[in-house]
Amino acid sequence: MTEPTNLRLIDLLAATAHELVAGVNADACTVSRVIGDVLILITERAPEGMTLLGGQGYLVPDYPLTQAVLSSGRPRAMTLSDEDADPAEADVLVELGFASLLMLPLAIGGRTWGLVELYRLEPHPFDAKDMSVAGEILARASARADG
Repeated sequence: MTEPTNLRLIDLLAATAHELVAGVNADACTVSRVIGDVLILITERAPEGMTLLGGQGYLVPDYPLTQAVLSSGRPRAMTLSDEDADPAEADVLVELGFASLLMLPLAIGGRTWGLVELYRLEPHPFDAKDMSVAGEILARASARADG
């Protein structure tokens, strides 16, 4: 009997979250599915003893930076110290105990399937190199999911 496709995809996304945390020196990662205007957590990689979003769903329109990433297809980064930090995203960062965030769209099947969020405890911002490394990791994951 073969394993169901959705379980293989969840395993792939969990492995990708682990690879992303190591690849960009992040402290945590979430991968969420976008269904209409809702983000639903699929998997997370967090420091031992820490739970991030615990299966919560979020309305995309409530988070302008998230909406911009999903609609543009381009990654965005912010820290709590940014003058133009999205207040909704900043509230979530504070609630979770993080200071820096990198968001990237996840394409599967030629369209935006989800959102990846990388977090740092320290206010060390994610930079263009981090975005490039994360983008390469996600491109490989997308190709494996499509294959």
